[in-house]
Amino acid sequence: MQRLQARYSASQRRLEKEFTEAAEGLDAAQEAASLTRRFDLSRKKRVASEYTGVAEHLLSHYKSEVAYFVAVQINDHLEPRLGYPPIGQIMVAMENCGGKEAARWIACALRNSPRIETAQLAFGVIKSSTMRSFVRAELATVDAELAEYIASGEGVRPPSRPASSVTGSTAPTKAAHQTHLSDGIERMPRQLTDAERRGDRLFLHLQVVSSVLLLLWPVLGGVLGGWPGAASGLVAGWLVRVWMRHSMGIRGSNPNDGFFVRMKERATGARRGILEALIERIRQRSFTQGQCAAITNAWDETRKRIEAATSVEEKRELLNALDVEIKRISYGSGYRTMPEEDGGAS
Repeated sequence: MQRLQARYSASQRRLEKEFTEAAEGLDAAQEAASLTRRFDLSRKKRVASEYTGVAEHLLSHYKSEVAYFVAVQINDHLEPRLGYPPIGQIMVAMENCGGKEAARWIACALRNSPRIETAQLAFGVIKSSTMRSFVRAELATVDAELAEYIASGEGVRPPSRPASSVTGSTAPTKAAHQTHLSDGIERMPRQLTDAERRGDRLFLHLQVVSSVLLLLWPVLGGVLGGWPGAASGLVAGWLVRVWMRHSMGIRGSNPNDGFFVRMKERATGARRGILEALIERIRQRSFTQGQCAAITNAWDETRKRIEAATSVEEKRELLNALDVEIKRISYGSGYRTMPEEDGGAS
């Protein structure tokens, strides 16, 4: 497998060289931006038929290598806003277009996966036996052995189900989709680690404890000191609850707004509360000041765009895009964890 991966990486480098030669100075990013405006791609739903127009345009106006890298630029630009990678829908639209030009485009996509195993899985998504044959032939012109391995990916088969069962048809799809998410949370860039799950459970348990103490202390005070003791216990319970929630980083009664308030505080250098530091120590992943600043900037920019939005659908798309961006900042692999500058507690 290591030998095959080395050959696959070499094929990937050749593809980049082929693109450079075929592009002849063309700027893929500019072409992507132009097509995004022309086909209004920033509003597309996650349906392949929505991308038929752009797929046909790519096939008819560019060489295969160029068409593919233009699509990559479209994907990189729009995925945060759409909440899904549109290049997958473009690939399905390419298959629906049919023909050898579409097969060349798909072959380029299969040569540019992170690993050869990923390319094999992607080949299995191709449903048309004719297109599978075309793509396999295109790959074989580059490297016959690689083509043999990639084309061994098992084809996707629709699940067998009773035709009359509507609920039965949707449940397996949702379950299959969630296997690629983090504990069923949509649009997560990766699955949570065990440490992160433990930290999240501690966060929830501490909230419960803060509410229980608010009820328990007046009862204990009443048992020990009658009504004056109950009143003192109520005040003490309320103060403990306020301290616990503030120490955990909770701000206000609205969890959504409170999260961004706390991110803004952390972005300007506020230190972690005692319980907040404990939770992040258990999670083995702390919000850095840079992450907090990035989240704050994303929220501020989104609020401005929401104010200028003219439809409910546009506002929903902006919020979905914000959700994707925040999860990328929070859980993406490119961010440092447990920084020294956030090590203190207040």
